[in-house]
Amino acid sequence: MNIAAHFNTKAAPRLALLAVAMALSLSGCVNQKKEVAHYRKILHAKPAVAAVKIPMVLTLSQAMRLANNNNEELAISGENYLQALIAKDKAFATFMPHVGIGASDFQMHGYAPPAGFPSSITDFYQTHYVNVPLASTLNVNVLKDATAISSARLVSGQRKAAMLDLQSSLLLEVAQTYYQVLSEARSVAVLKQTLKVQQARVTMVTHELKAGVALRLTVLQSQSDEANTRVQLTQARNNVVRGRATLAYLMGAANLNHARLLNDFNPKIHLPTLAQLQKIAWSQRQDLKAAEEKVAAEEKNVQAVYEQYFPSVALNFDTFLYKGQFPTDSWWSGLFSVNMPLFEGGEIYANLRSAYSQYRQAMLAAHQLRRHIGEEITIAQADWLSGLQLEKDLQTEMASSRSAYHQAEHSFKAGLSTNLDVITAQDQELATQLAYQQSRFQTRINLLNLFRVSGRLTYPAMVKLQQVEQHRDFPPRASKKPLATNFPINPPHTQASAVASAGPSVKSAR
Repeated sequence: MNIAAHFNTKAAPRLALLAVAMALSLSGCVNQKKEVAHYRKILHAKPAVAAVKIPMVLTLSQAMRLANNNNEELAISGENYLQALIAKDKAFATFMPHVGIGASDFQMHGYAPPAGFPSSITDFYQTHYVNVPLASTLNVNVLKDATAISSARLVSGQRKAAMLDLQSSLLLEVAQTYYQVLSEARSVAVLKQTLKVQQARVTMVTHELKAGVALRLTVLQSQSDEANTRVQLTQARNNVVRGRATLAYLMGAANLNHARLLNDFNPKIHLPTLAQLQKIAWSQRQDLKAAEEKVAAEEKNVQAVYEQYFPSVALNFDTFLYKGQFPTDSWWSGLFSVNMPLFEGGEIYANLRSAYSQYRQAMLAAHQLRRHIGEEITIAQADWLSGLQLEKDLQTEMASSRSAYHQAEHSFKAGLSTNLDVITAQDQELATQLAYQQSRFQTRINLLNLFRVSGRLTYPAMVKLQQVEQHRDFPPRASKKPLATNFPINPPHTQASAVASAGPSVKSAR
């Protein structure tokens, strides 16, 4: 049966409307680049690339930028935020009517009205007709659905704060791995230099043994000390490989190739007091914002569940793009209904109890996080201050142990001390050098961690904080003054008071 044969010229405008409706229904394409841009703009991140290009000289700020652009875990968190935005739009769509189009072809065979019936009656006995209805429905509980929109908006804010908190954690993890690689690489350099000295000593005492002026014990002690240094060197080299692999993973790169890492982070800050740091954290920490948004969302959820007791309204409106059913001059119908829940079998009450429990749970989590932030700030500030003092003390100890080692060497050559005294002095100098190298990089990690726990380790702040200064290795050059950034850890409205109370600026040692 050709349905088009039943359409008459009066249905042409409605058929045109049908064609437009079908075209709109088929045009629901999603611009994925625009969708992803919702969260990448907030993260200050460029679109991820398949093959990450690693520069020959990789600074800390470049490593952070690459991780911010290409880390999949951060992008997954961004998608969670995007899904919350979509859920908010979906909640708003509850107040929009649902419009659908259909077509029906009714046929009945083997039946005819009795003979002699008037034509006005026989019109009811249609054996074939075609209808093309256009139906629209709207079913809302105004109070509950409006509250659901507010709850969805709060959830999207929570997801956004969680995304930014993950970004801050990622930046700190990149910095920790970056400085771990630098520390291990510096250990490799120190151990290699120490190994050369020990090899020379083994050669010297071996010749002295053959000449009969040295003991067999002296040779064995020197060989044992050399072997121990080789073990430490092997472990340090392995740690460098492992650290570079982890750093490449965080940045979304296959490997770091042979990129050179630089210690280019040397900030100068005015350190606020502990109480000021806590106030800053309570206003800046994104995970605390996420917890507070969750409390507000759960409170709205309680309200939405309670409003299920209120009546809901349903509106149905049907019209026809084409109608062949009798009477053909009736083109629309409408139905308005109100539903008031009287007995739901305790379902709404159970949902309300569950919503209250989730609300209390969110409040407890937010309170616990606030106390945990206070603990983190206290520990981070103590680590930062003690790290500065430790670095200075180790620098003094390193200079003393180096002098002691040289003195032991001269005494051994003069016959005033044993080879064991020289080995002990050299081991002490080596241990002090390695501890000092580690403390130099740990001091910077402690400072970044202080930024993190106070809520100030954000990507825009890191861009301002980073100053790529002269490229140099250890030991530092004393001829040029370090280039530093005066980075306010406290927000503008408390910066002046913080500087006044903190006293002289605290510089991170090199």
